[in-house]
Amino acid sequence: MKKGFTLVELIGVIIILGLITLIAFPSILNAIREKKNEISDASKEILYSATNLYVNENINNYPKANGNVYCVTLQSLVEGEYLPTKVYDAASGEEIPLTSIVEVKYEQDRFNYNLNNECQSVVKYGSLINVLSQQYNESNQTGLLKDSINENLYYYKGNNAEVNNNYIWYGGHQWRVLEFDKSDNTLTLITSQPITNISFSEDMWQTEEEYSDSYLNKWLYDVFYENLSSEVKSNIVEQTFNIGIYTNPSETQTIQKVGLLDVNQYERAGSTNSYLDIKDHFFFGNPYNYTSKLVSDCNQVGEVIGGAFFSPYGIRPVIKINDIFVISGDGTLSNSYKTSYKSNSTADVQVGEYISVPTTGDECGSDKKCLFRVVKKEGNAVKVTLNGLLSELSIFGPDAKITKNHDIYKYIESFANSISDEYRSVELQKLYTGTINSTNCTNGERYCGMNYEDVQTSYLEASFGLSTYGEMFAANDIDLVDYNVFVNKNFLENPMDGYGYHSAGDPTSGLGIWYYLINDNGSGSAIYINSNGYFGSHVPSTNDAVRPVIFLKNNLDFISGDGTVQNPYTLE
Repeated sequence: MKKGFTLVELIGVIIILGLITLIAFPSILNAIREKKNEISDASKEILYSATNLYVNENINNYPKANGNVYCVTLQSLVEGEYLPTKVYDAASGEEIPLTSIVEVKYEQDRFNYNLNNECQSVVKYGSLINVLSQQYNESNQTGLLKDSINENLYYYKGNNAEVNNNYIWYGGHQWRVLEFDKSDNTLTLITSQPITNISFSEDMWQTEEEYSDSYLNKWLYDVFYENLSSEVKSNIVEQTFNIGIYTNPSETQTIQKVGLLDVNQYERAGSTNSYLDIKDHFFFGNPYNYTSKLVSDCNQVGEVIGGAFFSPYGIRPVIKINDIFVISGDGTLSNSYKTSYKSNSTADVQVGEYISVPTTGDECGSDKKCLFRVVKKEGNAVKVTLNGLLSELSIFGPDAKITKNHDIYKYIESFANSISDEYRSVELQKLYTGTINSTNCTNGERYCGMNYEDVQTSYLEASFGLSTYGEMFAANDIDLVDYNVFVNKNFLENPMDGYGYHSAGDPTSGLGIWYYLINDNGSGSAIYINSNGYFGSHVPSTNDAVRPVIFLKNNLDFISGDGTVQNPYTLE
């Protein structure tokens, strides 16, 4: 009786099993592969479903690579809670990088989905916070840093060489990102240059109520905030502004949608010579000395000093916004991050945006196009100011109260007529010519500030003229280094070392040039802005530069451009 297999029989069994395996294994592999594909396809369906929901909820503001192609990173889906915190490939079990992109293409009335493809070109765009976060490294000593207490708060520190990628063009203004908070997905922004120059208040403030009632705070809401588009205004969130003494800014606070930089923020960024030091006067939101009635001022060399509350220094608004999507740019001065918003015509143009207008004159260079910035939208016209100065100086005269008989007005008329009536509105508009004088006090004080509303007491009806005190962009937001060279359209800021004083009639004797506003000081002198961006006055017979204001029709279609200084809207 046998008790087992013989060697020959065992070898035969092994051979038979081997043959069976050879025959069956491909089928088994195919079955496994098909099952993996089914699992992978199912995971893709989940991914695409999440993407579909996300795109439909964000279709109006999500960046497009080309035409109707939307690019969605897994990071966006995770942060929006459309997907779990980590995403795994169901077939392989491997984690899918959050930098992976789903391409969403709208074709034939439906969305089609693919991974990557055209979206590779916009991989670095999307949520601005996500884009900026890529700049952070734990070893950073300058640039983007993480707050030592709040791990969700990131802020910038360093000079312009160390912080050169936090510019964002948004709502007609160029901003710099001060900080962002990942806990509530908000960013705090400050305008990259002064928006205007006005006096702070009637008297030194010591309480939140007195600050809220100041000239400056009213201007921030009445002029700056109200001239923002409705989309931008709706995206601004309230924040706490520190308005206490500069040695302890948080001792007094106010909750608002618009405010000013405080001294602590300036010092955190690196103080003098930091990216916030623009070598131009601008107010902080803090008193400097209650007894001497001084306000904290960043002077022309970047020092924090005490300035008189009635002095007309620069205003750089600060806002906090919800996270936005950006579609282009690298965050530098010449190529700021940009959203998808574009105006289509002068009817929907935003205040602060730039328009290139054809001219028959020679004032704006050989291309026969003048660059203007939108100041205000008034009735059937759009008020714009030249982004530069006319090539010849002019006296204000014959007296400080301007009329159409002044030499400077005749000079502007010649320039205005070089803009065709096809573009320029010739309807008469109110140009406020009122007096601005810090000595018109009601309680016998020597000074009580300059109320920007005072200029509205008188006006000139005209279709061209000069900027008004307290008006948007009536400050030093252009390059004024050389009066006979038209402003470089790629240059938005104006850092100046030292004061720009010059001898009367000799602009070459100082460091810069001054230009006239349309107002007077009530004592026979005309108002000017100097090269450091604040106001002064002198006799109207002095030769100074001219920065014209004209009105464009509000029904002009734009041919190209995105409204920035580097790529302005064009009319032909």
